[in-house]
Amino acid sequence: MPRPCLVLLGLWLGLVLASWAVATVNFRTVDRVLGPSMNPDLGRKLASIPPEDRRMVLRHLASEVNRWLFGAGGLAQVVLGLAVVALAWPAGGAARNLTLAAATLVLGQALVAHAIVDLGRSIDFLPRPLAPDIARRFGLLHGVYVVSDLLKAALLVAAAWVGRRG
Repeated sequence: MPRPCLVLLGLWLGLVLASWAVATVNFRTVDRVLGPSMNPDLGRKLASIPPEDRRMVLRHLASEVNRWLFGAGGLAQVVLGLAVVALAWPAGGAARNLTLAAATLVLGQALVAHAIVDLGRSIDFLPRPLAPDIARRFGLLHGVYVVSDLLKAALLVAAAWVGRRG
């Protein structure tokens, strides 16, 4: 596999790993910012807002950042995937097939991400806990996305390993 292809595989894998960190940190930051060590100035600014509304608004903001990540990160992965497949294609073999599988997953994830974004926006301001049918649907969509992301990361690592050796 050509060196530029390996570099792009590394960038792609890095983007996937970074998206996991950002998506997780966004929601944890809400709890940290509103927690016991809340900045006193922030506490005074938010004093007139009920605690459950503070959390809901900041989680909405975290959700919007994650939704942007789905869109922009997904587009970047499509571009990287097409570039990697194009560079790996002439070499053939397992590395090409692994990159093609990862790129195909990205396209499928775009459909799931769209459904997550639409459903997410519709439930941002609903009272918690969510109705069981809505929670189940969101959990299923999120689970499909997460499992496919883990599989994609494994395919990228395998493609880099095989491509480096071959």
